[in-house]
Amino acid sequence: MKVRSLAVVCVLSVATGLLILAGCGRKSGAEYKVAPVRGKVIYNGQPVTSGGIRFRPIEVPGAKEGSLGKPATGEVKSDGTFVLSTYADGDGAVVGKHEVSYIPVSKGAETYEDKPEPSPYAGLVPKEKVVEVKPGQNEITIELVPMQK
Repeated sequence: MKVRSLAVVCVLSVATGLLILAGCGRKSGAEYKVAPVRGKVIYNGQPVTSGGIRFRPIEVPGAKEGSLGKPATGEVKSDGTFVLSTYADGDGAVVGKHEVSYIPVSKGAETYEDKPEPSPYAGLVPKEKVVEVKPGQNEITIELVPMQK
């Protein structure tokens, strides 16, 4: 009787383990095709030297309603360039149309008495609100303009 119980426990444990492995092997959103995206962020014709870029999918070919894939993000380097990542470092963005956001970064305070220094790019937004990521390499320039009030 004890041998039979042990066998049942072993079979259930192996089955549970296989189910967990099968679930872990599939990335969330892996059904969406991504394409490499790199580019430059500019303001008044000059490179923006800090901040972040976010591409949020709004129209993806073949996507189910309400499930358009994961947004892509990238850090704006000191020369204004960025590389987007969605599921892996530098893999790009989901193929389709995206709403573009720029996130300025403020310089932190040295002490509690100091106030953080605001970003020189605060209040700026992408001129083109929507961009399209196409299959293959994508090179995108994002021009920032003052936010309309």
